[in-house]
Amino acid sequence: MDAINRIIENVAKTRFADIPDSAIQASKKSILDAFGTTIAGSSAPGVNDVLKLLQYWGGREEAGVALFGFRLPAYHAVFANVMMCHALEIDDAHYPSIVHPTAATLWAGLAAAEQVGGVSGKELLCAVIVGIDSMTRIALAAPNTLDNGYNPAVFAGFGAAVTAAKIRGTDTGTLRHALGITFAQAAASMQAASDGALVKRLQPCFNVSSGMRALELARVGITGIGNILEGQFGVGPLFNHAPINKNVLLDRLGEHYMATELAFKRFPTSRCAHAPIEGTLALVRQHNILPDDVAEVTVKVQESCHRRESAPFDPTVGTPQVKAQFSIDYCVAAAILWRDVFIREMQLERILDPQVLKMTSRIKVVHNRDDIGPTQYLPVRVTIKTVKGQVFETNVTSLKGTYGDPLSWDEVLSERFERCLPYSAVELPRARVDKIISTCERLEDLADARELLALLYPSK
Repeated sequence: MDAINRIIENVAKTRFADIPDSAIQASKKSILDAFGTTIAGSSAPGVNDVLKLLQYWGGREEAGVALFGFRLPAYHAVFANVMMCHALEIDDAHYPSIVHPTAATLWAGLAAAEQVGGVSGKELLCAVIVGIDSMTRIALAAPNTLDNGYNPAVFAGFGAAVTAAKIRGTDTGTLRHALGITFAQAAASMQAASDGALVKRLQPCFNVSSGMRALELARVGITGIGNILEGQFGVGPLFNHAPINKNVLLDRLGEHYMATELAFKRFPTSRCAHAPIEGTLALVRQHNILPDDVAEVTVKVQESCHRRESAPFDPTVGTPQVKAQFSIDYCVAAAILWRDVFIREMQLERILDPQVLKMTSRIKVVHNRDDIGPTQYLPVRVTIKTVKGQVFETNVTSLKGTYGDPLSWDEVLSERFERCLPYSAVELPRARVDKIISTCERLEDLADARELLALLYPSK
C-alpha cells in the first residue's frame, strides 16, 4: 500500500482538538504574515495583467479575490490570491523541504469555505494545519527534488487539495483520487528562476489551482493515480530520483505538526541570498562600512546555491525584479548600498540604479568548500575588504525567523505585516487593518471564516 494512504488517514481523523496549541499559535502568525505578503504582492509586476485576464475568462462566481473584491471560479480565485501572496518571494516557507505552505493552504481553505457557505475559524485552522503538514511531509520525503531541477512548487497542489477536502468534508477515497489527479498535473522548473522569468512566481499558482480542480474531478468520479509516492513513476522516482524517505514522511505523524517549523522570510529574495544579506548587513552596520569604502566582497555559499545563483547580476536578461531576487550579488550590493533589503530594494528604481552594477563588479560569490553545512543555505562566510586594506569577516550559521529562532507575534506584525502595507494596490483603511490583525490573533473564536476574507475586500 502506498505511503500516501497514511497521510490521508491522518487528514481524515485529525480534529481541531487534536492539534497542540503550539501549532495553532504558529499558524495564526503564518496567516497574518500571508495576508501581509498578499497585500504587498497586489502591486507586483504582472499581477494586474493576470487579474484582468482572469476576469476576462470569467466563470462561476464561487470565491473572492483579495483586495480587488471580484469573484471567480474557486480554482481561479485561488490562482489570483496565491499569485499575490507569493509574488514578492517573501511568503513563509519550510526548510529543508523548500516549500511555501501557507500561501497554498490558506487561500485554498478560504476558497473552499466560500464554496460550502462558511466554516468556523477552528475548522479553517484545522484544515490549513493538516494541509501544511501533508504538503511539507511529502516534500521532505523527496529531498532531491530541487537539485534535480524541479521547483518544490510541484508539492503545492497536494497542500491545496488536502485543505480544501478537509473543509468540504471529503471522504478518504475521494481525497485519494484528488491527490492522484493533483499528482498527474504537478509541474514546475527551477529554470524559471535562472532565466528571471515572471512565470517563476506563478508556478505555485498552477499547482494550487490544479489541486482545487482535482478535488472537483474526484468528486464527480474521476479516478486518480494510486501509487503517488512509491509507484514506479511516483514522486520518488520522478522528482526525487530515488525512493521517498518514509521515515521522514511518517515521523510523529499526528503528533508533531510542520506548521510549527515554518520560517518567515525576512528578505524578499531566494533563500540562498538570506545568509549573505544577514552577514553583509551585520558587517556594514557594525563597522560603518560605506559603499565607497568597499574594495572587494567575497561571499562563500554552499554548493547548491553557488550552482544556481552565483552568476553575475544582469538586469537586462529576464524580468529585472525576478533576476534581483535570485541574484546573490545583487542582494549583497543592495545591503551595502542601502543597509536594507526589503520590498523597496526590489523596485525598478533601485534594481536599475547605476550604483548597483558598479558594486556587483566588486562582489565574488564562490563555493564554500571549506565548511560544508547541514543545509544548502548555511553556513555562509562574508568577507569585506576596504580600500584602506581593512578586512571584516563574519560566518553566518543560523537565521532569525527560523524554527530554532522564531519571530514573535509582535515581530511578525512590525517586521513583516506593517512593512508590507505601503505596497498595496488598494488602500485599506487603518480600522480595517487593525481588524485583520485582531481577527487573526483570535481566529479560533471566529464564527465564520469568510469574515476574514471580507476584511481584505476594498471599501464600498
